Amino acid sequence: MSELRNILEDSVNRLFSDQLDWSALEKHEKNGWAADLWAHVTEQGMDKVLAREEAGGMSGSWSDAYPIIRACGRYAVPVPLPETILAHWIAAQSNQDLREGVPSIFSKGCALKNGKLVLTKEGLPWGGRADFLIGIINGDVVIADTKNAVVNPQKNLGRDDRDTLTGELDILATHPTPLDDDTVHWLGALLRSAQIAGASAAALDLAVQYAGDREQFGRSLSKFQAIQHHLADLAGLVASVDAIAITAFARLDSAGISGNGRNARFEIAAAKCRASEAVEKITRISHQIHGAIGFTYEYGLHFVTRRLWAWRSEYGGVSEWGENLGRIAVEAGGDKIWPIITNKGQ
Repeated sequence: MSELRNILEDSVNRLFSDQLDWSALEKHEKNGWAADLWAHVTEQGMDKVLAREEAGGMSGSWSDAYPIIRACGRYAVPVPLPETILAHWIAAQSNQDLREGVPSIFSKGCALKNGKLVLTKEGLPWGGRADFLIGIINGDVVIADTKNAVVNPQKNLGRDDRDTLTGELDILATHPTPLDDDTVHWLGALLRSAQIAGASAAALDLAVQYAGDREQFGRSLSKFQAIQHHLADLAGLVASVDAIAITAFARLDSAGISGNGRNARFEIAAAKCRASEAVEKITRISHQIHGAIGFTYEYGLHFVTRRLWAWRSEYGGVSEWGENLGRIAVEAGGDKIWPIITNKGQ
């Protein structure tokens, strides 16, 4: 693990553990945009871990960014930090820097026409709060101003903003990029796999704590064999999601995401497929361990499990990423897919 990653992991966990207890999350859900939390995040430069040093960034790797994005799931962070990290990376691939402000990323449902970005886009992360949008169209990074967008406020199951934006937006900048047009969709799925890993770990921590504290028939729940089996199953699920997400981030660093050669797409598809598939079991087991209290609003388990179900389908669910895995396997052929699975192939 790099020194930068160690520093970032300590910093992000310290910040979010201080700022986001259950009462704070409830307040942000009721009041909307967490302006104070966003200020803390940007002051510490967490949003610029992948930005160029020339723009005040860290020029870090995706593996350096992993603990930040995972922590956004672990603490149910109600600001677009993962999306902003991705936005800075997209700009950096064309040796460009983002302007100040809150970005949102788009992957589909947009087109260029008469010098405008024609937008009919549902589910934009914090789209109504965004100062600009960034995405890739026809081989160009496109940055558009949101001031003329018509915003239909909407939220996902986790009660995070997923707004619908429509209209013709002014283009602020376009830059040629080596990235494919579907890059935002693939990397959006990678972000969600890391967030699912973090939220799953939070569900496990809560289950372990509850089973240790709660007593039944004169002994703690953790002493019952059935509960021990549940905890073991839950721990295995969480470890598998975490491990495959870490592998995908590392592969992205070493092989990139574009081009016809052996890149990180197999690992990304596997990470999102596994993460989305595991959500149902992780949610079910963690709530079973908690019993009735796990379903109450006052107890904080729901802050992570609601987001697990929201992230499960964002940027594609199990079926889509399973199809992508199958397509990669067919294209590789029977004699080459096993080295890819074991990471021995080039």
